[in-house]
Amino acid sequence: MDFVYKINTAKTVYTAANPKITVARLTRGRLVGGFIYFPSGPAGLLHFAAKIAVHQILPFGPGQNYALDDCVIPIHLSIDMPEPPFQIDLLTWNESNNHSHTLTVGLFLDPLSRRKWKLTEAIDALSPVKGYRKP
Repeated sequence: MDFVYKINTAKTVYTAANPKITVARLTRGRLVGGFIYFPSGPAGLLHFAAKIAVHQILPFGPGQNYALDDCVIPIHLSIDMPEPPFQIDLLTWNESNNHSHTLTVGLFLDPLSRRKWKLTEAIDALSPVKGYRKP
């Protein structure tokens, strides 16, 4: 499943200490990748980072952020999201005094299905005789 978010960040309203938070609502699955598109114009004034709860996932280093111009950043992840809440906080802030700026974030998710275990299958999987039973 693909999730796409266009985030418009107003000029000088949001700062690194108080960023705009866009909540990406996802579903159960594995976050496998995506992209971040910075159009031409922000020239390093528009900043982006992403967090799951308090853990920063993009860019990987805490305290770092993306601030680019006219480029696409491919994202390669492998983050399982098996339990709610299925969401990522997309943080943006704009240091421009003249213009608001917009970036596009795409997230790719492979859905995970819930497998219902039968008790006999679980016992067989843990059994040293691999499920053999006397008749």
